[in-house]
Amino acid sequence: MIKVVTIDFWNTLYDSSNGVERNALRRHSLLEEMAKFDKKLTDQEFEDALKASWAYFNNIWINEHRTPSTEDTITFLWSYLNLPYEQFSINKVARVFKESLLTYPPKLIDDAVAFLEKYYNKYKFGLISDTGFTPGYLLTELMNRDKVSKYFSAYSYSDETGVSKPNPKAFLTILDKFNCKPNEALHIGDIERTDIEGANSLGMYSIRFDGDSTSTFLKQNKEQSKATHSAKSWKEIIDIFEINY
Repeated sequence: MIKVVTIDFWNTLYDSSNGVERNALRRHSLLEEMAKFDKKLTDQEFEDALKASWAYFNNIWINEHRTPSTEDTITFLWSYLNLPYEQFSINKVARVFKESLLTYPPKLIDDAVAFLEKYYNKYKFGLISDTGFTPGYLLTELMNRDKVSKYFSAYSYSDETGVSKPNPKAFLTILDKFNCKPNEALHIGDIERTDIEGANSLGMYSIRFDGDSTSTFLKQNKEQSKATHSAKSWKEIIDIFEINY
């Protein structure tokens, strides 16, 4: 008997749309601060610096099972660009990198709300997300705006728990709140290495969501998933629940 359903944020509940617009806003904020030091930045230099920042982030995320703060990543970016250290400027750029999500938000994935509405009275819902440039409290703020936070009773954000998936704490933060055993819970997420392996290692049921074309992780996932189920849409997930749960 399933009591709790946990759901990933990026590329599962929400897509990655408007990323180009978010990055343009971030670049503008960086250029403004660089101008104080009489420094300029080409589009290619920004792309290279952004890639280097994500490489820095991913190394920690993958190998240490935690996510560096936005300030930490921007400090790395600052150093990469050989800019004079200035904490005020770093914090200002970091704030824009964070809040750009609310200016150019991603979109809810089709039929995700239909699933939440259908099963809201049957299961407790928790959200589990590894955070990047955007901290958890702003992801919750977006969910408030979109009127979907009302379906969730607990949140587990890596910037708040200090760990990222597949670390057991990322999942147990939710399960312990509901006094729920792992075999009484199911996790839905898009990344095999984090979502599926993390849930499976605890003995949870799992669904790998392969339905977001904006995801950069679809190609990285193994073709054959170890998840209990796989789905290419939230309509398929509803069908899985109708048959199995």
